[in-house]
Amino acid sequence: MEKVVIVGAGGLARMIFSWLPDFSDDKWEPIGFISDRLDALDGYDYDLPILSTIQEYQPEVDHVLVMAIADPKAKIAVAKELENRGARFISLIHPTALVGKNVKMGKGCVVCPRAILTCDIQIGNFVLLNLGVTIGHDAKIGNGCTVNSHSDVTGCTELGTGVFLGSHAVIMPSVKVRDFAKIGAGSVVVKQVKADTTVFGIPAKKV
Repeated sequence: MEKVVIVGAGGLARMIFSWLPDFSDDKWEPIGFISDRLDALDGYDYDLPILSTIQEYQPEVDHVLVMAIADPKAKIAVAKELENRGARFISLIHPTALVGKNVKMGKGCVVCPRAILTCDIQIGNFVLLNLGVTIGHDAKIGNGCTVNSHSDVTGCTELGTGVFLGSHAVIMPSVKVRDFAKIGAGSVVVKQVKADTTVFGIPAKKV
């Protein structure tokens, strides 16, 4: 049995911890969180401690890590730092998620309950697909993306590195969203979004 360390201790980390028994089928033993906010769990009733800050954490041979940071730039940086120290990340797919044929997924990903991944999809490393997300056929999701609850990434779309989609966002077919762009909650993206750009609305426009 490997020991699971959750990277982060905010709301996403607490959600993932709540679902770990569903993900793991008793093959992993959660032992704690690592976070630069040592008070992040104050006021919450959790049995697991914050083991250390991220900077102070040293991976053990039997440790596996789960990425639970939502901010794309932060999680990409933290993942690189921890892997340089020898950390091993695992991907988690909730059993209620539907995963079709020819879906390729990298390391450090989390696929939350009720997500739907259709077919012929490429998903990079450290991608979060939150509750009820739908990913259409032939979509490409870059490293470090965060796709929040009930978003619809339709067929033949492409999300670059570190793209952030707010809840209920829609990316129309064949649209490309470039690196580190942010899509506001409830927005409908009908044309390409440039890198490092924030868009919002229906249709989504730069803000």
